[in-house]
Amino acid sequence: MKKILHMMPPEVSNGVFRYVFNHMPYMDRSKYEFSFLTRAAEDLVRAKEYEEYHFPVYPLNGVQRKGREEFIKEIQSVLSHGFDAVHLHTSSWRGFLIEEIAMKMGIPKVIVHSHSSGIDFIDAAKREEQIAEHEFFKEQFTMDYATDVCACSEPAADWLFPKGIKRDRIRILPNAVDVKRYHFNRNIRDKIRSGLGIEDRIVIGHVGRYSYTKNQEFLVRCFAKSRKRNRDLYLILMGQGENIASVQKLVDKLGMNENVRCFGWRDDIPDFLQAMDVFCLPSVFEGLPISAVEAQAAGLKCLISDHVTEEVKITDLVKFLPLEEERWVEELAVCKADADRSRQDEKLSEAGYDIRIGAKRLEELYE
Repeated sequence: MKKILHMMPPEVSNGVFRYVFNHMPYMDRSKYEFSFLTRAAEDLVRAKEYEEYHFPVYPLNGVQRKGREEFIKEIQSVLSHGFDAVHLHTSSWRGFLIEEIAMKMGIPKVIVHSHSSGIDFIDAAKREEQIAEHEFFKEQFTMDYATDVCACSEPAADWLFPKGIKRDRIRILPNAVDVKRYHFNRNIRDKIRSGLGIEDRIVIGHVGRYSYTKNQEFLVRCFAKSRKRNRDLYLILMGQGENIASVQKLVDKLGMNENVRCFGWRDDIPDFLQAMDVFCLPSVFEGLPISAVEAQAAGLKCLISDHVTEEVKITDLVKFLPLEEERWVEELAVCKADADRSRQDEKLSEAGYDIRIGAKRLEELYE
């Protein structure tokens, strides 16, 4: 059995954790054991995936900048458990000490995997500061720090890896989903809509972390203007994150409480996608958003920011829009429910976005 250590972000319900957890059930568990190194260890052991799999979890406590030697000892202690691969899920560079330690300790596979294409910070000054730090370390990265490099999309590859890394060395691993789970189901749609009392509404939906990147406040402002033209519109937002309070405050300010629901993170997102009529993603940047893949699998028309990679246009359901309020207001105002949402999951499978294909790609990476 190969032992794989995933180094993960400090929040359990984000896209990176979803990527790993989505693939786990489809990996050959007689061949692979997943372990996790994360600052979110306490949250992770409360996750439903931990209850099911009981994988080893290692808390990451040290901070490189505040105690380099202690941090090195902590990482060496974790890596001494005999891992065959260390899979580092990365959004931006702030150094690569863990990669350096893993290579020096002779870990057979040291994999750096890019999941983003920008810095998610509301504060512009802090964002620019971290971008500058990222660019500084990016130019120093070489294949001396990894055996393999991966990315969820071409923009994510360009964001994390310098031009000195040949592009044919970078393996693109699309964010696949269990397309069968999103197959359109009229009964589920009716049940969710009835429960919310929105049976006759045109439901606009969004799934994503409440953050600078996902740009929910822009969507709420556009929705409020669109609803003046189309009184049937209803907006559902779903996710977690530091910006949820300010989004809800904006909903209150615009007098949209009767027409907008701000949900936290939920495990029944596939069911809610059935209840929606249009999916919106007005992101400032993305790697390759899993939420948009899921929405297409559910047969939803998707309005997506043109700041998102064109690789997300897997089906003809996707329409890209510039981040201009009037354009989004116009599109939202004329939204309607499509009669036929069948077979879109099959199209995603044919395009290579089925999780079963994604699991095979990961198994090939670990060999």
